[in-house]
Amino acid sequence: MGDLSENFSRSEFACRCGCGKVIINHELVDKLQFMRDILGSPMYINSATRCEKHNKAVGGVNNSAHLSGYAVDIAAKSSSYKYALLDAAFAVGIPRIVIYKQFIHFDIDPTKAQLICGVANE
Repeated sequence: MGDLSENFSRSEFACRCGCGKVIINHELVDKLQFMRDILGSPMYINSATRCEKHNKAVGGVNNSAHLSGYAVDIAAKSSSYKYALLDAAFAVGIPRIVIYKQFIHFDIDPTKAQLICGVANE
């Protein structure tokens, strides 16, 4: 049981550097919970909120949606799980998606171009 939704907890959204920064966007949490319900299986958040120092350390862009709580990266190592995540994201209306080798970036940042789906050059 989560403290933000049925399956997600505040701690999952904290900056991974250990600084304690956490920004919760409840619309994003709601969409992730709907995705989780569609999948019927757990989702592991690799990265959500980032402080500026951690964002720079991991190579994030200066205006990353992670800095404002609008983005998450979900672990996705197998092709079949990636397809399942993408189907769920499309079903719940996630407007910005970038596919990486080991994870998928999902964000709902209203200040950025909408309806974007692409594959990152890694």
